[in-house]
Amino acid sequence: MYMLSILCIVVIHYNVDTLFKNLYVPYLISNNYVSSGLTSTISSHSELYFLLNATSYYMLFLYLYTLSYRLFISKINDKNCLGLSFIYIKHIVDVVISPNMTIVEYETSRAVMWAFTTPLMLKMYCDANDIKLIDIKFHYHLISIICGAFLTPLKGQIYYSFSFASCIPLILFIKALYKYRNMPFTNLYIIMWYTFILINAFDFLGIFTPSLTSSFYNIADTLCKFICNIVISNYTEQEQIIRDNMDLQSVNFVSTVIKHIKQFEIENENKITINCSNLVKYCKKKFVDKIPKSNSALKLELLKKILPLNLDIDYMNENSGDSIESNKKFTFICVMFMDIINYTELAKKFDGDIIFKLLDDIYNRFDVIIKKYAHLQKIETIGDAYFVVGDIFRTELNHKIVVKEIIQLGVDFIKEIKNIKSPTGSPLSIRIGINLGPVNVGILGSEVPRLCVVGNAVNVASRLQSTADADTIQMSRHVYEQAQEIDFGFPIEIIEKNNVFLKNIGSTTTYNIFPT
Repeated sequence: MYMLSILCIVVIHYNVDTLFKNLYVPYLISNNYVSSGLTSTISSHSELYFLLNATSYYMLFLYLYTLSYRLFISKINDKNCLGLSFIYIKHIVDVVISPNMTIVEYETSRAVMWAFTTPLMLKMYCDANDIKLIDIKFHYHLISIICGAFLTPLKGQIYYSFSFASCIPLILFIKALYKYRNMPFTNLYIIMWYTFILINAFDFLGIFTPSLTSSFYNIADTLCKFICNIVISNYTEQEQIIRDNMDLQSVNFVSTVIKHIKQFEIENENKITINCSNLVKYCKKKFVDKIPKSNSALKLELLKKILPLNLDIDYMNENSGDSIESNKKFTFICVMFMDIINYTELAKKFDGDIIFKLLDDIYNRFDVIIKKYAHLQKIETIGDAYFVVGDIFRTELNHKIVVKEIIQLGVDFIKEIKNIKSPTGSPLSIRIGINLGPVNVGILGSEVPRLCVVGNAVNVASRLQSTADADTIQMSRHVYEQAQEIDFGFPIEIIEKNNVFLKNIGSTTTYNIFPT
């Protein structure tokens, strides 16, 4: 829809410029409304003619390249840049192919061009800084540039009176723009507008001849076009590339930084200096700007994390009607369950918000710990239960590596839980069960995709966890046999327990680790 509006602006500009050139300006000239100094041709002023041709050919080449790059090479669809390029090219071509164009025709065509390109220029600025046109009071400036296009041929008392009056809304516009002086390109835009105001003052005072004044306008036009259509457009493209390449870890990093910035603001609310406050706002905005506006790629990446082993493809095929087998069988997988002792009593005693924050703190800490172990995969958390499996991404059997990591993980969990206080202020305790055996990994259900690990090995691990002592890792014989041959790098004592009753399984011998 926005691209269609840009095309409409380009088409309307072409028609309005043609009407001004063929009807409006000739009418004013025939009725002697235009001063004689403006009716001379550009070619009769050699310096102006040379300057216009030199800058026009240069800018024509530049914009043809820009247009080709945006249409056929760039992955970023910068519609404002395309619109500006089309309008600029049309204006430049008119100058190049019309050596007999009069100064008044050139000035009027230039005024019409700016009436259509100024909104696009300012839209590029606003998009680069994630603000709206209304925020910079663009409407104050819009009326003056439109009226200026009609009054430019009437350079004299009427035009200069209007130019003086239009300074009021222009000042209000620049004042609104100045509020954003800490944002990229704001000062550059303000300098551009002050440059045109200065040239208007020269024009008003008649300090220079019409041809020399037109030369000043041409130089200012060229600089503005280059800055807006090349510099700002390139900046916007680079920012978009960064956003497009953001993955879940990058978004998590940005979110963490923003969270700490907000925390700093809260902690220093009454003592933060103005300079520091400005820096905080700037940093926060720069990080917020990096968050992708489209999250389609992030959704796909999240789906891959939720459904590894190409099960994300299976899930999408299944939802498209294709018949697939959405589970994979593994002969030996190490399974670990962890739960919090006395969690049920805590949940009954305290408000849900308190319990949620407690679990969030625990699981965030555990998630950080598990990242240290490359062969382990967190499957899910259900209430106070934390479910981990060994290497489901393996390409070869590596039981000893997985058993070593999963036992070390259990030890780390038991040590870390002691750093977290329960709502009552007392230390928390957990119990852990570990088993090794065959499982099936796949998707259960279709409404909400979820990776599930099922099998007797999972049931046994759950029973081992539920019968373990406080702050103990209880293992099956299969895990124990692997653990005996492993060097953990620290002293570890495994205690055998006989006749441990596991619900729906029966009595068995288990092997327990009591981390110190």
